[in-house]
Amino acid sequence: MVSILLTGSGGPFRETPLRDLATMTPDQACRHPNWSMGRKISVDSATMMNKGLEYIEARWLFNASASQMEVLIHPQSVIHSMVRYQDGSVLAQLGEPDMRTPIAHTMAWPNRVNSGVKPLDFCKLSALTFAAPDYDRYPCLKLAMEAFEQGQAATTALNAANEITVAAFLAQQIRFTDIAALNLSVLEKNGYARTTMCG
Repeated sequence: MVSILLTGSGGPFRETPLRDLATMTPDQACRHPNWSMGRKISVDSATMMNKGLEYIEARWLFNASASQMEVLIHPQSVIHSMVRYQDGSVLAQLGEPDMRTPIAHTMAWPNRVNSGVKPLDFCKLSALTFAAPDYDRYPCLKLAMEAFEQGQAATTALNAANEITVAAFLAQQIRFTDIAALNLSVLEKNGYARTTMCG
């Protein structure tokens, strides 16, 4: 294995001008273009903290180095993860963007069961596109990647901070852009973060 590729849609604000992100509301953040999810994970998708947490999980689970991890924006949410091999091949896991598939797989492991999700129709697929994440748009993703380098205490603090900041955003107590800023502040106050993380 050369690398693990994590994909994320980029959330509902993928094309929103950066100057407008501060005014985005909880309802707007929870209108995911592809997935039907709960409000907290929907906000994490909008900030891409969900991919940041998956990055942390994958590095721990597979003992992967930073050079063995890639995160990509994939707006169609058809390819959910990929593995790159040294012979140049890439194996991808594809499926409809429906949480019933991973839930059924987790509950039935190591078997596969009928999740109720319709099969992917390749003849109806549009183009599959990919892009590198913009860390100015998704500072929480970069924050998670940097926190991993500082150890488990930093990633635990980040996860806890994010739980609180997302709840505050959903309660309309802070702005959308405050989520990343406050997460960074928590890490800095505890000596875990460099001030260059989100800039």
